[in-house]
Amino acid sequence: MKKMLGASLLALVLGAGVAHAAEERLIVVSGAAEKSLDPNLVNLTVEVWSKATTAKQAQQLAAQQFKQMKKTLDDFKIKKEDVQTDNYSLTPEYEYDQKLRQNKMIGFRVSQTLLVTLRKVEDAGNFLDALVSEKKTMDSGVNVNSLAWDSDKRSQVETATLGDAVRSAKAKAEEIAKAAGVKVKGVSKISHTMSGGGPQPIFRNYGLKAMAESASTEVAAGQIKVRVEVTAEYEIN
Repeated sequence: MKKMLGASLLALVLGAGVAHAAEERLIVVSGAAEKSLDPNLVNLTVEVWSKATTAKQAQQLAAQQFKQMKKTLDDFKIKKEDVQTDNYSLTPEYEYDQKLRQNKMIGFRVSQTLLVTLRKVEDAGNFLDALVSEKKTMDSGVNVNSLAWDSDKRSQVETATLGDAVRSAKAKAEEIAKAAGVKVKGVSKISHTMSGGGPQPIFRNYGLKAMAESASTEVAAGQIKVRVEVTAEYEIN
């Protein structure tokens, strides 16, 4: 008898759950908003490299090149916390020997990649030029591998944009409900994604010789776009 009663109660509970799920009525909408802001940061990926017949010589050349680059960082008053070594490698270099038909080690290469943040966007062009030594050499140098604009106000703008995106979704839901002759009761579920960007000049292998022989570098900051998209499910009666 107890087993039958328990089974009956379980069936009632499960039946109520199924009925509730069947009664759930939703309007699913998406909303988006976008804002623009002026960049006040420049993020660069800078590579200091050298090569020589021995590992020690390659390291010494790299150290000299780094010392020179460090002076440039100091001249532009870049703080220590805005410079971070992202990667360091010391690797052998090979070239293919046609006579022996095999790779032959010809020396070593040192590469140190740094992430640098410049907080004066108006100095970006001059900073790029200053990173390059006037001394031309094929054994060491500095490459600027990438440059991207950013802002320390991005988080605030994203929050403000998120509110606009939610209001956009709500307005859509209410318009749909009105047209359908129903009313919005409340939010059942909501999620969001953020994206943003702006003009991002990329400097691939922009090395010592190319920079030294070019005119003064000019870069255009443009504006950063912050876009927020939301997907919302609204309960209706």
